[in-house]
Amino acid sequence: MAKLGADTHVLLDGEVKVYKRPKSKRWQATFKIDEHWVRISTGKRDLEEAKTVAREQYLDYKFRAKHDLPVVTKRFEDVARLAIADMQRQLDAGAGRKVFKDYIKALNLYFIPFFGKTFITNVDHEKIQAFNAWRAEQIGREPKASTLNTHNSAMNKVYAEAVARGFITQGKVPILSNKGEGATRRPDFSLEDYRTMIRKLPHWIDKGKGGKSRDMRYLLRDYVLILANTGMRHGTEAQNLRWKHVTVFTENGLEYVELYLHGKTKPHEAIGRAGTIDYLKRIHSRTDAIKDIDFYDMLKQKLDLPVFCLPDGTVTEHLRQTFKAFLKDAGLLKCPKTGQDRTLYSLRHTYATFALVNDGMDVHALAKQMGTSIGMIERHYSHLTPRMKKDMFTGKRYELSAEEYAEQKAKENGRV
Repeated sequence: MAKLGADTHVLLDGEVKVYKRPKSKRWQATFKIDEHWVRISTGKRDLEEAKTVAREQYLDYKFRAKHDLPVVTKRFEDVARLAIADMQRQLDAGAGRKVFKDYIKALNLYFIPFFGKTFITNVDHEKIQAFNAWRAEQIGREPKASTLNTHNSAMNKVYAEAVARGFITQGKVPILSNKGEGATRRPDFSLEDYRTMIRKLPHWIDKGKGGKSRDMRYLLRDYVLILANTGMRHGTEAQNLRWKHVTVFTENGLEYVELYLHGKTKPHEAIGRAGTIDYLKRIHSRTDAIKDIDFYDMLKQKLDLPVFCLPDGTVTEHLRQTFKAFLKDAGLLKCPKTGQDRTLYSLRHTYATFALVNDGMDVHALAKQMGTSIGMIERHYSHLTPRMKKDMFTGKRYELSAEEYAEQKAKENGRV
């Protein structure tokens, strides 16, 4: 609390003090509510008017305390800036989630411009409805469900900060809804197109120029195969993957590779399909810094070096463009089912589709493997249900002998 001057005026039996700061023409007031010192500006130059404001404010704060409202109030922008600063500190320290960047962007682009001067305690249902309409105008359309999820999470970060600092009670936090348009079906590769892609990649590499251009194509082939055989996220999880995150182990005479992935969501482990180890070995054999170390000895050293890199160890940010160029050359860019261009992220959706349809993996196991929720799997891949149950629908399971059925499933499950 500021030191009070000699001209301090005491009100309400000493509960409220009205005073002026040095060089200020307007009166200030201070009082204590539930162990919190509150200091306000009355905004008045006239002493009697200032006393009236001070009394009203004191009684208003007493009312807040009596009805379990926060004693200290802050404007939305103030609290949002605190939340942003906290998320940015975590990102700078390498501990923050990648999605924090999206939260910060949403707060700066939409929430702060709209709610900025509103007190955090005054954001009610009516104001949120007005915000929803304003945001749709700014975007030019109704936001999709995925966008709303990100925005709601950003807003929740602000309110978590406000609750932690005592600016608002948990019971007064507004409930945010998500009535956005459901996600559209995502482009992936059919088994036939996937096989075509893998078959054409070696020839496409040979057609490339030497040097870095050829190195990019070699890296792309193994990057594509690893994403398609693990369900790993392009960009976030792949970018963060280091050799120290790769573990190879043997059980019952079979060799497995486990990857520790972290990026958009909380960290999780994923098991690579057969062949993943071979693709990792190829990258290892091309990386100058480690190629002379035995692959398994190198893994035991738990090196903090990026897996997806060029021979000189540099990490490229141009695999997306290289992949698009390859798909155009191979005639595979456009997904015939969705009409959308395929991207590196399509390999994650391809993994999920193959796992559900060809491998018969249940959604619980797939959600764990891909580091996502069961709800997300059900929302985005519910269209696969007829194909997943095709044997039941057609009765083929009962028309074939056990040996014939097993042979058919083995063929269906084959993946290049």
